Amino acid sequence: MSDSKKQLAGAVVALGATITEAMDAVPGFVPCGTPAQVIVDAIRTYADGDDAAAAGTAQDVLGFVQHVSEHRGVTAHQAADVDALSADQSQLAQKVVELATSAEAASLDPARTEWMYRSLGALEAGSAKAADLLAQA
Repeated sequence: MSDSKKQLAGAVVALGATITEAMDAVPGFVPCGTPAQVIVDAIRTYADGDDAAAAGTAQDVLGFVQHVSEHRGVTAHQAADVDALSADQSQLAQKVVELATSAEAASLDPARTEWMYRSLGALEAGSAKAADLLAQA
C-alpha cells in the first residue's frame, strides 16, 4: 500500500473514531449523512488506486475530523497507523471497504451508518471492539 493510501486509510479511521466519540457522548446520537458520505467517498478513492487523489482526500478527511471535533466538543483523533492492525481489525476494515464500495452505500440506513462509524473507530490501536463489530457485519 502506498504512503498516500496509508494516510487516507489512517484519516478515515480518525474520522470514524472522532464520530464514535461524539456518539458515545450523546446517547442515541447518530450524525447526519454528510460524514457517512465523506467516508464512503474517501474509501472509494482509496479503492480506485489513484495516489494523488488519495493524498488530497486524506487532507480533506482530516479537515473534517477537526470540524466534527470542534462542532461536537470531542477529541480530534489522529490518523491511525494502519500497518498495525490486528487480524480482526484487518477483517473488519475489509468489511467496511466492501460496504462503502457496494451499491448499498448509496442509501445507508442509520444502523449501518452507525456500524460503519464504530467499525472505523475500532481500527484505532488498542481497540478491542473489532471482533464484536465483525460479528455484526
